[in-house]
Order: sequence, then C-alpha cells, then structure tokens
Amino acid sequence: MTEVTMRTINDMGSKEFIERFGGIYKNAEWAAQEAYECRPFASLKSLSTTLSAMVRAAPYDAQRRVLRSYPGLGSLIAVASPVPQAGGKAVPAGLDRLSPEEFAQFRSMNKSYEERFDIPFIIDFSGLTKNQIMADLERRLRHEPEVELGVALLEVGKMADRALLELYADLKL
Repeated sequence: MTEVTMRTINDMGSKEFIERFGGIYKNAEWAAQEAYECRPFASLKSLSTTLSAMVRAAPYDAQRRVLRSYPGLGSLIAVASPVPQAGGKAVPAGLDRLSPEEFAQFRSMNKSYEERFDIPFIIDFSGLTKNQIMADLERRLRHEPEVELGVALLEVGKMADRALLELYADLKL
C-alpha cells in the first residue's frame, strides 16, 4: 500500500501536489512548489525531509513569515476559569487553566521571548506538561537569535510532520 501511495504522490501534477502539500508548513506554499521539482520521493520521510529542507533553506524573512503564522504560547495561556469555556478546542498541557501566578510567569517570559526574538514562542506541545513547557521556554530564552530561529523551525517541522502523516493517511483510504 505504501508503494502505491508514494506512486500516487509522485504522479501528481504540479497543481494537485501544491494543493495537497502546500499547507503542510503554514504560509509556505512555495516550499511545496520547490519540493515538487525534487520528485520522485522514495518514501514519506523523503517528502518530509524535502519540504523541511525547502523551509530551512529559505531566506531569513521567509522563515520568519512561516514562524509568525503559527500560534504562539501567548495565544494559549489563560488563568483557570470557574466557568467551563464553551466551544473552544482543547488547549495542550492545561495552559488555559493556570493559576494567576503561573499565568503571570508564562506571560512575562513569553513577552521576553517575543521581544528578544521577534517571533512567537512555538513548541510542539505533544505530551508535554506545563512545567516542561516552562523549562523549555527558560532554556530557549538563553539562545542566540540564529540558534533560536533554528529551534523554532525544528518545532514547526514536528507539527508539519504530523500534518503530513494525517494527509498521507487520507491518501491511503
């Protein structure tokens, strides 16, 4: 089944390929356009690696536009509300149910991060606790800007890989 699906991907025309994979990285349809020229892909991993390479090799401003299109920590943190919030989707690690002290600490550090790096704090929240997120935020605040840009791109890459897996699963149906 995998070979058939990869053959389907490799046989796509440019327009279909870009429509399918242009949103794997937010605000980076150009990455799919460039990746299309690298076909055939031997595996899903090679497609993922190619898309990632296109984003990582992009000019600095293009990379920052990609990073700024992802929701950062600031959009997720909130003090716990005694009233259940209707209609909202689940926020990872309970970041929408912080104590006032935790909220103040996250907000302060997130503000420092955004001022220092001029991008949102992006992290793949999968399986992390709020304490692990806080520790990572503290650690990453000590990075040099060019190092942190690379780390943020790695985090976005994890999210892109998950999106690619979901899209691939849909293609296999």
